[in-house]
Amino acid sequence: MKEVLQLEKYKTLRIIKYSDPNLAEQEFTKRINAYCTYKTGIKIQPMQQGYRQSQSFELFIVNNIELDMMQEKIEENAAVISDILRKLPIIAREQYYRKVLTDEILSTNEIEGVRSTKKEINDAFLSMKFKNEHHERFGGIVKSYDSIFYEKFSPVSEVAEIRKIYDKILTGEITENNRLDGSLFRTSEVYIHNNTQEILHRGDPNEENIIANLELFLNLMNSAEFPYLIKIMMAHYYFEYIHPFYDGNGRVGRFITCKYLASKLDPLTAISFSHMINSVRKKYYDAFVETSDPNNRGEGTMFVFQMLKIVHQGQKQLIEDLLKKIELLDKIEITLNEITYKEDLEKRILNLLCQSWLFETTILDSEILEELNTTRFKASRAIVNLMRNGYIGKIKSRPAIHQISDEFGQRIVDSPTR
Repeated sequence: MKEVLQLEKYKTLRIIKYSDPNLAEQEFTKRINAYCTYKTGIKIQPMQQGYRQSQSFELFIVNNIELDMMQEKIEENAAVISDILRKLPIIAREQYYRKVLTDEILSTNEIEGVRSTKKEINDAFLSMKFKNEHHERFGGIVKSYDSIFYEKFSPVSEVAEIRKIYDKILTGEITENNRLDGSLFRTSEVYIHNNTQEILHRGDPNEENIIANLELFLNLMNSAEFPYLIKIMMAHYYFEYIHPFYDGNGRVGRFITCKYLASKLDPLTAISFSHMINSVRKKYYDAFVETSDPNNRGEGTMFVFQMLKIVHQGQKQLIEDLLKKIELLDKIEITLNEITYKEDLEKRILNLLCQSWLFETTILDSEILEELNTTRFKASRAIVNLMRNGYIGKIKSRPAIHQISDEFGQRIVDSPTR
C-alpha cells in the first residue's frame, strides 16, 4: 500500500528528534532520498541561538498527494476567479482590481510597520493615471503592482533587476541609516529580531555572498525542473533567508512572488498574497523559523505547504467576495432601472458612481468625463439633477468628487434579487 503523508499531521524532523534522535536520523535519510523529493541544490545554514551554524544543509521538499491536491485546487480556483471577473463590466473589473491592489499595498506596508492610508494609495493611483509629474508617496509601489495587471510577464533574470525593483518600490521610504552602501546591496550584517529582541535570523554576511546567493535564487525562480508553485514558495523562503537589504526585504520579496504567481494564476490571486499573509502573520513567521531550525536539516515541506494554504485561503475569500459583488451589481441594475431620468447620461453617471461605491474606491468627475466621453457641461447638468433627487452628493471640490448618498446605498441593499 502506498504511503501517504498527511501534512496537517506531518511531524517535522525537529519534533521527531525531540522525541527520538535515532528515529529522526532515519527519517531524514528516508525523506532526503525519497523518489518524490525535490532537491533544490541550494544550501542554507540553519539558525541556533541567534547565530548561523557553520554546517549547511540542502533545501529540499518532500512532495506528496496533499501538496499535489493543494496545487490543483489553487489552479481550479484561479480559473473560477477569472470566469467571475469576465462577468463583471470593464469598469467594475478595474474598480475591483484597484480595491484589491489597495488592500495588498496597505497589508505589505503594515507587515513591515510602515504606516499608510487608503487616501495615500488612492492619490498615488490618480497621479499615475493622469501622469502627474508630482511624485506621490507610494507611487513606485503602486506602479509596480499595477504592472502585474496590465503588462506582459517578464521574468527577473539578472541580480541587478532586484535592485531596480527595490529602488522603484521603496522610493522615498528608506531612512538615511538604512540606505544601501554596496554596489547593489548592503555590505554589513543585518538581524531580524522578535518583540523581545531575540535574534531570529541573520541575513547573508556581505554583498559578495548576497549576489552569489541571489543568482541561485533566480535560478530556482526560473527553473523548469520543479512544479511552478512549489519552486516559487521555496524561492520566497530563500530570498528572505538572504535578506539583501537593510530594510524593505519583505516588500520586495513579496512583490517578486506576486509577479511570478500572476504569470501562472490570475492576477487577483497573486495580488492578495500579502493581504492573506498579514491575516495569518504568526503562522507565516513560524513556518520560516521552523524551516531555519537546525534539526529540520533544510526541509522546507511545511513552509511550502503553509504558503500554498495562504494562497488557497485568499482565493476562497476572493471568490466569496466576488460573488457578493455580483449579487449587488444585479441589485444596482434593478434599482437603476426603477428610476426615471431626464437624460440617459444621468443613468450612466449614476451607474459609475454605484460601481465606485460597491468596490470602495473613488472615481473623480474628470474620470467620469473620460470614461463616458462627454463634456463637462453635460456631465455637470446631469450631476446637478442627480443631486437634486438625492441620489448622489459632493464629497470634494478640488478635484471634484461625487458619491452616492447613504439613502440611495440603502435602497440598493434593500432591493430584491432576481
